[in-house]
Amino acid sequence: MLLRRLFLHNHISKLPLSLIRSATTNIMACQKLDRSAAEKLISETDNFLFDCDGVLWDGHGAIPGSVDTIAHLKRLGKKVYYITNNSSSSREDYKKKCLKYGFDADVGDIVCTAYVGALYLHNNNFKGKVYVVGNPAMGKELDKFNIKHTGIGPDEMVHEDDNINYSSRVEEWLKTQLDPEVNCVFVGFDPYINYIKILKAASYLQRENCLFLGTNEDTHLPTQGSDIVIPGTGTMVKAVSLPSRKKPLIIGKPETTMFDTLSQANNLDPARSMMVGDRMNTDIYMAKRCKLKSLLVLTGVCTEQDLPLNGVQPKSFEAGIELPDFYADKLGIFGEFIANL
Repeated sequence: MLLRRLFLHNHISKLPLSLIRSATTNIMACQKLDRSAAEKLISETDNFLFDCDGVLWDGHGAIPGSVDTIAHLKRLGKKVYYITNNSSSSREDYKKKCLKYGFDADVGDIVCTAYVGALYLHNNNFKGKVYVVGNPAMGKELDKFNIKHTGIGPDEMVHEDDNINYSSRVEEWLKTQLDPEVNCVFVGFDPYINYIKILKAASYLQRENCLFLGTNEDTHLPTQGSDIVIPGTGTMVKAVSLPSRKKPLIIGKPETTMFDTLSQANNLDPARSMMVGDRMNTDIYMAKRCKLKSLLVLTGVCTEQDLPLNGVQPKSFEAGIELPDFYADKLGIFGEFIANL
């Protein structure tokens, strides 16, 4: 124990004082939401940004209390926006899903990575064709800007003999036909990802000035109550980044592009805006980078074990220096606190 204390003392003493103060302040700043804090947030916040999966709904439908919370905020004259890393739905798809679960939503209230990726290419006057390792929603958003694309859906090489040896298979891979027009690779969630798709994407990225966009680097999807792990889009992005030896421009959280897009379209004041999410390394991290207030709900990826206990920082994967201003077991608790305002 004495050796451990000496080790920690020697290492901490070498850290910059500003970093020690920052980490200590963050640990102390994370507060469980109570009625007083909720009422103060209402008085100081005009714009509420919500992640969707694991915050508003999960695999079973709307999370209890979430629909009422959104309704209370709108009754109080607050602006509500839906901001998601999910690339497998277009903005129109998300509007339909919101309405299906009882959330009032317009297309202009929704920011998803498929849309922002297409908008980024449009705003940068992109000419050429996009190789999409992704899904039909990404294609829909690219189509709206008349951006040519290819790659969506299954892509399998046909093998007459499954017992073909490794050397012959390499020879076959080296004969892969590449589209001469492609000068951008856009990676999102792709349930059909396989070796040939990775091969093509990495090969296109060897071309000079070929853009590399990724919708997000989420590790897995929220599946509370199940022991099944559903790999997230980060799986696909890393699979292309590693062999290509290129780093992607990430569109989604925790990068600031999503909030920047929303802010520019709606003239949002960061000081009067709050992000509500279920992940510290995406939702809360983006909030901190954009100088937004933040609320973590424990109905998705993060649990209470990811938060500091008695000032001690946990060592879980989701835990980090960037902690939320507030946390609550579920969004409905916030709704209960503001229901009679």
